[in-house]
Amino acid sequence: MIGPLILKEFKDLMRDPRIWVPFVITALILPVIGLVIGGPIRGAMEEAIRGKVKVGLVDSDGGNESRALISWFFSEGIGYGLNTTLIDSKNRDEIIDIASDLGLDLVIVIEEGFTESIIRGLPAKVTVINLLREISFLSGATSGVRAVNALKDYLGRRLLRGTGVRLEVVKNPVVAEYLNYLESKGIILRGDPGTLMGSLGMASFFLPLILMIISVTVIQMSATSMAVENEERTLETLLTFPISRLGILGAKLLGAFSVSMIGSIFNFIGFIAYFYIFSFYMSPPSSMPLRADAEEAGMNTLFLLISGPGISYIFVSMVATLLFMASLGIMIGALSRDVRIASTLTGPLSMAVFIPGYYVAFVSSGSIHPILRTLFYVIPFTQPVIMSRDLVAAKLPIETPVYLLASFIMSLCVIYVTAKLFSLETLSNIQRKLSRIRRR
Repeated sequence: MIGPLILKEFKDLMRDPRIWVPFVITALILPVIGLVIGGPIRGAMEEAIRGKVKVGLVDSDGGNESRALISWFFSEGIGYGLNTTLIDSKNRDEIIDIASDLGLDLVIVIEEGFTESIIRGLPAKVTVINLLREISFLSGATSGVRAVNALKDYLGRRLLRGTGVRLEVVKNPVVAEYLNYLESKGIILRGDPGTLMGSLGMASFFLPLILMIISVTVIQMSATSMAVENEERTLETLLTFPISRLGILGAKLLGAFSVSMIGSIFNFIGFIAYFYIFSFYMSPPSSMPLRADAEEAGMNTLFLLISGPGISYIFVSMVATLLFMASLGIMIGALSRDVRIASTLTGPLSMAVFIPGYYVAFVSSGSIHPILRTLFYVIPFTQPVIMSRDLVAAKLPIETPVYLLASFIMSLCVIYVTAKLFSLETLSNIQRKLSRIRRR
């Protein structure tokens, strides 16, 4: 008898777009986020390397070295992608006005004393004025860096003239091979530390975020499902069947659990697609030199870190979390006369998931107080969040099996309490009391 009820619940949930659409949207939106974020960043990187930068030069020194620098910019600057213009003015406001009218990206002012500093072998002073036409996350990435690098190359070669030492050797006197030992994992990873930490840091934030979204979606789904039963008066019919209340609850739980597991799989596929897309866009353009081992840092490293028993722990934790959230949602739906009330009640509970989840995602694992850390590991809806973060960024505690058992016990307690509520008399009494409180 319970089998047909489970099948009915599964079909009812799959027929309702309000139930499965959030899972599908989340799974589809993650790759889109990778495109939306990665595309502009990649474009800015390529523009910073290949695009033409319009540079204005102002000679406030008037010495031989400043004139030689200006001549070099006009003759060799094109090789750095620089279009050079000479500005004949000493007034800063006038310089900015002229540069703005000419559409320049930046102006390099060769300050007084430049020639003397070069002769004495001291650092030469220049002022770089960037003309920013808008403020954005990537503004300024395409202008000043390349021009200043060209200036440094010229001055470096000028100061090394006659020494027999090449500028490339001075800039990179050591050929370094990076080996990164992760103490929490006991493994060694090859690759550039910045690239490696950037990729893994993004994963350690987004993987907990995915699990938070799944938890909130499950509670909303199960609450809506049960509220529909209340709204359409089919719950009363179900409770008159010759089936125990625990059997009815189990059928609804298993139906909601099956749908949420399918949605969870879609979300994880979306996460993997997001990370692949983002990693592709974050790989440096072909003209940017980068060692091969640094390019390998990314997805392969991520799969290396999250492989093994940690994946099994995450799966068991997600099962406990889905049961807990589904039970909680069914309880809310059972106490709600209609879908609108259920949606109102699940809103604050969503914040109860996201607030600690964001805290876990941003704070370093070692800085969390041991008592608070234990609570995060025991409470079902925060357990997979902190567990997934530690799986990527730190190390799972040896007490993880105990925490999983405690989480399952909490989930079973919620199921038991929900089963106790499953009677027409109890539900009617609680709903009447809630209605009186709401009218006040």
